Amino acid sequence: MEKLYMKNISTKLNIPEYVLRFYDKKGLFPFFQRDEKNYRFINEDKLEWVNIVICLKKSGMSLAKIKEYINLAMEGNNTYSKRLEMMLEQEKVVLKKMQELQEQLEYIKYKQNLYKQNL
Repeated sequence: MEKLYMKNISTKLNIPEYVLRFYDKKGLFPFFQRDEKNYRFINEDKLEWVNIVICLKKSGMSLAKIKEYINLAMEGNNTYSKRLEMMLEQEKVVLKKMQELQEQLEYIKYKQNLYKQNL
């Protein structure tokens, strides 16, 4: 199984290394290991965990909530109902953000049309 170091993960997911290190220090990557030179790495099959953290952060979830989610996931399948509840709540947050962005886009298009008409 291939080891992925911070630099590999950073390149693969287009995430700055310092962000990955920060998230690791916050306890969001309990599956990271250290090699004999003390460099952080994960096995390639654990990359999905990094994707989960990045996705949840981009969706607006707080680091504390992400840590809670990761801890629940580490406990196993008996936490499915709690994790589902967290995902349903986050879906509401994302849908609200999408609505706000749609409204902003509509206003921008309105202004573009206004300017085009007056050229």
